[in-house]
Amino acid sequence: MSYRKLFIFFNLAMLASFIAAFVLDYNADWKKHQKEYYRQASAALERKAAAASDPEEKKALLAEAAKLKRTPLEIKQIITKDLGRVDRCTTCHVGMDEYVNPSMANDFTKNPFKAHPNAAVLNGNHPFQKYGCTACHQGQGLATTAKAAHGKVMHWEKPMLEGKLIQASCAKCHANFETLKGAEVAALGKKLFNKHGCQGCHSIRGVGGIISVDLGDIADKPVERIAGYNFDRVLKLDSRTGKMEKLHHSHHEDEWNIQNWILGHLTNDPIVVTPNDPFAQFNPEPVAPSGMPDFREELGHSGAEAITAYLMSMSAEQLPHRYFVPAPAKPEPRFANNLEHGKHVFEKYGCQGCHGLGGVKGRRNYNALGPGQEDPKKDMDKGQEPTLVDVVGTYTHEELKKRISAGVPASAVSKFNEKGPVPPLYMPAWKDKIKGKELDDLASWLLSIAKKDDSGF
Repeated sequence: MSYRKLFIFFNLAMLASFIAAFVLDYNADWKKHQKEYYRQASAALERKAAAASDPEEKKALLAEAAKLKRTPLEIKQIITKDLGRVDRCTTCHVGMDEYVNPSMANDFTKNPFKAHPNAAVLNGNHPFQKYGCTACHQGQGLATTAKAAHGKVMHWEKPMLEGKLIQASCAKCHANFETLKGAEVAALGKKLFNKHGCQGCHSIRGVGGIISVDLGDIADKPVERIAGYNFDRVLKLDSRTGKMEKLHHSHHEDEWNIQNWILGHLTNDPIVVTPNDPFAQFNPEPVAPSGMPDFREELGHSGAEAITAYLMSMSAEQLPHRYFVPAPAKPEPRFANNLEHGKHVFEKYGCQGCHGLGGVKGRRNYNALGPGQEDPKKDMDKGQEPTLVDVVGTYTHEELKKRISAGVPASAVSKFNEKGPVPPLYMPAWKDKIKGKELDDLASWLLSIAKKDDSGF
């Protein structure tokens, strides 16, 4: 082929690409959304004008309707200098643009046309021109297509927070979120996190247990650190069918994000989600599955969502200090007696995370020696942490205190299958955290729940 023909070919190819780009831009979805919003808004004004009895009011309404019809289509954006963000969400959500819709209210019920819920209160406390959209909702602010803007695309680490999870953003800035109206789900999440003893294994910014990872920045965990085959094991509630469906069946990588990873651990059996290598098929030594207990029955789906909302607020993102709202200091709790205080200590340090609520049934501990185990290859998942009501009665008060202070290292936990992995749960030494009156009252409470010997001896 001659140079002349190549020149003509590439020029035609360039022209074709320009035409394709023009066609794609001309038919962009955001333009359709803006056109439809202006049509609906002008029609609503015309209906009001038809019902108006005052000629001047009728004239003003018709003029406003005509103005909306003539409004040019354009990319709209909010530049928040404090946060270093550019949000173009109002390009489609025109009803939430205070310049187009100064009242910040309308009668539309469907997105992207409806106004922002509770806009008067929210915009009063969080001016949209200062906060933008993605500071609270997450998503990809610069995008102008729905899927990309909502962050439901591969490799975008901050997909939009939807439903109850949006309250995670309240807890990022409001240290008083536990009493804040509108943040009830995140507040419940913190309460459940502590009630079920999650802090016994996990710390939050250095406060809590050391058995597993610190969750103080869990919302920032890169998806690249989570293997795809683990996500393939996660079941998620499908709002359309009401059934738990595999992520990769319906959404695949678009739904591989940290919020689904957290929720997946609370709505699935963690052993299934993170099986690791208990039979040393891929590693020199066996690796136990996740040591996290199965909380499905205790939490239910709503409880799992609440904890997820709370943990999604755990970000190391640097926000301007003036965006934070402090919480008043909590009064020190008071107790009627030492046993009541001892129970509080048990719950405060998350002992129920391994020993169960009230210490009445030890949680699962993979390959630890436990009841009902027969087959070394099949029954490692029946391993169990000690059930305190059964065992604490075998100790004296002083022996219990020493046991709690010294702990039980992982190497000292009895294995069921000697060739299997080291059980993932163990009891750290609490001597630096639980001491003095706390330790004394904890031991007293533990002895008070011990099963009594009714044999007569």
